[in-house]
Amino acid sequence: MIQLGISAFYHDAAACVVKNGKVIAAAEEERFTEIKHDFSFPKNAIEYCLKEANITIEDVNEVCWYEIPLIKEKRVLKTFKKHWFKTFLLKRKFKKEFAKNDPEKLLNEIGYEGDIVFTTHHLSHAAFSFLTSPYKESDILVVDGVGEWDTVTIWNGSPKGIKLIDQITFPSSLGMFYSAMTSYLGFKPNEGEYKVMGLAPYGNPSKYYEKLNQIFKKGEVDIDQKYFTWEYSEKIMFNSKFCKLLEIPPRLPEDEMTQDYMDLAATTQALYEYYFLKLVEKTKKIGKSENLCLGGGCAYNGVANNKAYKIYPNIYIPFAPSDAGSAIGACLINYDGPLPYNNSPYLGEAVSNVDIPLLLNDYKDKISFLEFPDNQLCQRVAKLILNGKIVAWVQGRMEFGSRALGNRSILGSPHDPKMREKLNYVIKKREGFRPFAPSVLAQDVNRYFIARDTVPYMNQVVKVKNSAKNLFPSATHIDNTARIQSVEEKDNPMYYLLLTELKKISGHGVVLNTSFNLKDQTITRTGQQALKRFVESDIDYLVLNNYLILKK
Repeated sequence: MIQLGISAFYHDAAACVVKNGKVIAAAEEERFTEIKHDFSFPKNAIEYCLKEANITIEDVNEVCWYEIPLIKEKRVLKTFKKHWFKTFLLKRKFKKEFAKNDPEKLLNEIGYEGDIVFTTHHLSHAAFSFLTSPYKESDILVVDGVGEWDTVTIWNGSPKGIKLIDQITFPSSLGMFYSAMTSYLGFKPNEGEYKVMGLAPYGNPSKYYEKLNQIFKKGEVDIDQKYFTWEYSEKIMFNSKFCKLLEIPPRLPEDEMTQDYMDLAATTQALYEYYFLKLVEKTKKIGKSENLCLGGGCAYNGVANNKAYKIYPNIYIPFAPSDAGSAIGACLINYDGPLPYNNSPYLGEAVSNVDIPLLLNDYKDKISFLEFPDNQLCQRVAKLILNGKIVAWVQGRMEFGSRALGNRSILGSPHDPKMREKLNYVIKKREGFRPFAPSVLAQDVNRYFIARDTVPYMNQVVKVKNSAKNLFPSATHIDNTARIQSVEEKDNPMYYLLLTELKKISGHGVVLNTSFNLKDQTITRTGQQALKRFVESDIDYLVLNNYLILKK
């Protein structure tokens, strides 16, 4: 059985190929078009996945679509009907785009005429989370902006299947609330939410708490729509009543980040955590398990994720919990047979060793390079990092999801107190409040951090132990937390070897890790991109498979 999974037309469009229940390849469309969070039909990602799986579109037995478009259409049109005057032009635009984005038509255009299986948006999220987890049975909580109608769903997963237990529907949405606040703070919704999370520790969460909490009716995720416009506007998510409620104007992207906005970010995160944990408590109350799987775009909120351990002893968050991962979820839920363990995020394109010499020759006037076996390469790179150098690290297959997990990363020393500032201002040219993640040998996680479990996908923010705060100043956020990635040899042998060499020299198998991209770029995909970005940046060294490259 060969399945092609697709997600598209909201954000993070993606495709995957699954053979007999095994995920062979997966990629987001943005990596090919270089449009961040590209939501268009993922033609390029489909082409890559088919090529990686060594098949053609004619070999695909079924296409698995991550939502049911007709139900989504009914929700949108019914919502427009409530605000018919305000949405007159928007309704015409939606109908035109909906017709253009017909899955059957688009698939016919690339040569597919077989079966299309449509799965509800939240079931695709739930399936990806549960069916890639190590659990045989689990409660599942999905929180996002909106699917067809659902914004929050609670499920139970078992060998018998995935059963819906409870739900919250549009327009009340904890995810839309966080996105609206992201916009209010001057960041781009569906993209800048992690900036709000990073900014929050700089503020006072009590300053706007009473005012902002007024939007939640009866202390539940039932949001008063008199403050918001997400039922009838695609340009702005809040109205003047909301501005009057907060008594602070919306921040424009170019405006100074004042303490008031930091306080508002802190309040946003605090309220999100409060209502998220209420949902976790409800899941535990009506659920059947000691295990919890989290899904939906909100599962990228690592601070809240870690606090769910107050309620569940065992928690799993997949490597791509937003809409991209739902392409995989839609396939797995529709596969009729036993599933292998699909826990690897390294599903994207690899840089071929055959191509590298040709690429290097294109830049021969600007670079020099040496080739090393694995051990020697990692020894040299470890020394460079500990001497304060910044190294772009490209190895193996590209990660699937929004986190760079050691195959498309920029690495620096976590011991250098100036490294975070250098990476933010000089290399990535972004806000100075943005934190960086430490990658750490899995066996050493509890030596430095207060963590309940390994965190292979960098999706939990944990406390740094008092004894380690001064060890990793560039990897420790202002509130003494870190968004960690635990690294095991079986998952990423080369990255594990580098951390091992760092430990041999410094005594600590920890490195500062951020995605290999510069300002407003998507994460690096190809060797050509890697070389171009390296030459045009202030990065000191580039590692491309076994080649160590420096500028002349």
